[in-house]
Amino acid sequence: MAKRLRKSILLVFASLLLGSTVACSSSSNQNGNSSSTNNTVGNTPGNCINPVEIDMFVDATWYPFQDWSGEIPEAITKATCVKPKVTVANDDKQLALMVASGSLPDLVVSFNFKLMSDSRLSLPYNKIFPEYAPDVKFDPVKEFVNTVSDGNYYAIRNDFSTEAEWKANPYAHMMTAGLAMRKDILEEIGNPPIKSLEDLNSVFMQVKQKHPEMTPLILNPNWMRPYFDTQFGAQSGFVDENGQLMYYLKQDALRKSVLYMNSLYRNGFITSENFAYKNESETEQMMLSNKGFAYTWTYAAADRLNADSKGKYPFVQLAEPLGQEANIVSTGTGGLGVYVTKNNKNVEASVQLLKYMFTEEGWRMGEWGIENQDWTWNEKGYPEFKYDNNDIESLKKKGVYWWGVPWESGVGMALTSYKEGSETTRQGEQYDKIISFNPAIGMIAPDTDSPEQIIKTNIDNMIKTEITRVYLAKDENEANQAFDEILKKADKMGLAKLESWANTQYGPYKEKYDSLTKK
Repeated sequence: MAKRLRKSILLVFASLLLGSTVACSSSSNQNGNSSSTNNTVGNTPGNCINPVEIDMFVDATWYPFQDWSGEIPEAITKATCVKPKVTVANDDKQLALMVASGSLPDLVVSFNFKLMSDSRLSLPYNKIFPEYAPDVKFDPVKEFVNTVSDGNYYAIRNDFSTEAEWKANPYAHMMTAGLAMRKDILEEIGNPPIKSLEDLNSVFMQVKQKHPEMTPLILNPNWMRPYFDTQFGAQSGFVDENGQLMYYLKQDALRKSVLYMNSLYRNGFITSENFAYKNESETEQMMLSNKGFAYTWTYAAADRLNADSKGKYPFVQLAEPLGQEANIVSTGTGGLGVYVTKNNKNVEASVQLLKYMFTEEGWRMGEWGIENQDWTWNEKGYPEFKYDNNDIESLKKKGVYWWGVPWESGVGMALTSYKEGSETTRQGEQYDKIISFNPAIGMIAPDTDSPEQIIKTNIDNMIKTEITRVYLAKDENEANQAFDEILKKADKMGLAKLESWANTQYGPYKEKYDSLTKK
């Protein structure tokens, strides 16, 4: 799932050989990524005299860590005898320019799965691992969701766990959209129960009347509608309707969600100015400046706002889904991938690094730090931290958290967020009940510059431009008409052709996925 948000995590590296290199260790992976034993001739565990340096490009301008430094990266290098030389992207065009100029580094960390999963640019995992790390075995479902049309997989992307892994880890709660509210103001109006959107509207109205200086609801620009989509059961991307795919725009549930957003505006619960905001830091600051009562974000919104407000204003999560229609279909297949490029000057070292990071020992060190020193394992099934894993400055100093991101799984990421009694956990426990899984849908993505990709891009750009007209319509009839116009424009752009293409892909994908999971 995948889809947005920053989450506490970090990474670790592994045994390798070259010249006089590498430590070795044995580990099994509870997250189901791989299991392996690193053995390199002539080396002993922890004995690394001359680390192998590998160039690593991080294709994410927002990445908080700019170099390979701190206690945890040093421990990783000691364990693996690999030392990445890191470059973080200056803009979102840099990777494409590197591809065009043929100047890709050894490793590329990127969300751009379609671009990098190309035999002209990257080396397939299913060929380099059997050669350099034949004992590594990835979960068949993870291999499947990362396999492209040439039959190869060029990464095992992060932030994905199988349904079986989620069920085996009851303290891992998938990140979902959420709504945080001011606890003190709720208490002021008598803590009314909020079990439906009608109840929520009533609360917004009371806040508007009692606090006219405050906006009842502020929308995070990256998470404007997902919370409300969930309440109506509206999904994103392609949607399975009785075994056939349709584009999300055609869902009745989506229309209901969009019209509800319009009602929020017409009732004065949100402002038109909110739709001009581009930076979530701006809207968060409004919440921390007593300008808003409720805030759309993720299931961690209240905990994050409580930490950032440093006790000035208390926040609470609206933890329970609002009605019977609420549901989520998890179609995610992963996010960041680590790609071994064809320019790689030391494939063996790179594979051994990846090998370690996909083990339980590796991802836990990268994501959480050193066991017993930085965290301990609660026998119930989750980590307990000895440092504040929400304090970015502490994380940077240690080098923990974000250097685990490229290798973390969905379960690993979720366990990082688990804290008994927290607002995040309260919502996670409730929303787990309405989540189902179908990553076969998430595998359907048009190739770069294909006719289907052009149609999809044009439609999505049109929606971004036109949807605000629906939100800001003066009445429900006008909102419905504006939404109908969006559908008409999408049809003219080739929506039917896009859906027809998607359905030719979906049948085989769904059949294969079911064969792997329903045994």
